[in-house]
Amino acid sequence: MSDSGIFPTDDWAIARGMGLHGPSLSRYRSGMPSSADRALYSNLVIIRWQYADANAGALPDDDTLERMTEFEDAVLEAADHEKYWGSGVAVLTENGVREWRFYTPDTSEFMDNFNRVLADKDAYPIDFQVFDDPEWIALAELQSAQSDGDGDDEDI
Repeated sequence: MSDSGIFPTDDWAIARGMGLHGPSLSRYRSGMPSSADRALYSNLVIIRWQYADANAGALPDDDTLERMTEFEDAVLEAADHEKYWGSGVAVLTENGVREWRFYTPDTSEFMDNFNRVLADKDAYPIDFQVFDDPEWIALAELQSAQSDGDGDDEDI
């Protein structure tokens, strides 16, 4: 593993655009880990924070954004530093929801470490979903959407 966990480098891409209901922002890893690491980290954990009504077209207000940044910094830094329990691959903001995507070898261990990292923080209004994604489709779709464009900000 590299200093960036299972990724060879810590390169992130950013895409901005207009979705059906307003602005859309995406930040995601621009590379892919080795096939062996993808096979090991085959579980996708999606964490969602609904900060506004669906279809409102709103971005987070300053107070919400500050709490989201605190949450994100704590979890992504711990996952990247500790490397073995999860790897953050994307942060998506659109349609009143911010979504973080992680891959993990073990969802129970991910949740144990996630809770440990946030133990001293106030509760966050988040929901979780877990999927088996050995092909890493949830990251590949983001990379493909950006590479299909002309390199400028685009609808995503």
